[in-house]
Amino acid sequence: MQRIGSIIVLLVLCTLPLAAQRNVDGLKEEADRAAGGHQARLCSELAQYLVGVADQQFTQGNSEQGQATVQDILKYAQKARDAAIKSHDKLKETEIRLRETQRHLEGLKRTLALEDRPPLDNVEKKIEQFRQDLLNAMFAPKKKDNT
Repeated sequence: MQRIGSIIVLLVLCTLPLAAQRNVDGLKEEADRAAGGHQARLCSELAQYLVGVADQQFTQGNSEQGQATVQDILKYAQKARDAAIKSHDKLKETEIRLRETQRHLEGLKRTLALEDRPPLDNVEKKIEQFRQDLLNAMFAPKKKDNT
């Protein structure tokens, strides 16, 4: 009986990385299908989640996969910004998530080897610009109609 329990636990532990990859792929598909404020929320959540995935990849010594994931972070952060500004929905929520994503990237960058840091610097700066774009959209002065 204990042997069966041990085997089940072992099988569950072996399938966790595969389930996590399916989860990320499912989130990407859902974010790509969504529209408006919902897409902004999903993309910003996905970008934030992918920082943890990139951290795991770098920790495991998979620098190439980690760098690819960092580029996915940039892609979904940009999609989040574009969807939020276009729909004028979830601007504040998207900006907050992108700020948290930027902070997590900064923390991740500090743990990396020097040669792995420059791409993260670039992504971090772009996310900062995305956040500024969202803030400008939220607080820009209203245009007056000349009627």
